[in-house]
Amino acid sequence: MKELSDDTPDAGLFEADLLVSRDELMRRFRAGVRRDVAMQLSAGYPVYSGGVGDEAGLLVVHLPDGHTWAYRVREDGTHDLVRELAR
Repeated sequence: MKELSDDTPDAGLFEADLLVSRDELMRRFRAGVRRDVAMQLSAGYPVYSGGVGDEAGLLVVHLPDGHTWAYRVREDGTHDLVRELAR
């Protein structure tokens, strides 16, 4: 891979890409996460995440069939479904 130096024509574009606002960076991050989640679900795989808000302290699983569940893992490794979350 070619390294960029100050006299490389693309160097300015590369640096400009790094200089985005925090809001733009978060927008790009969230868009990437949504894209990756959609790809996983469309491939038939569940997506796991940590709960936020009312589900804080719980784990959340998004299933390819559109259902989303909050669940808790017990010390023995088994899990309890707590409730189905709104679609």
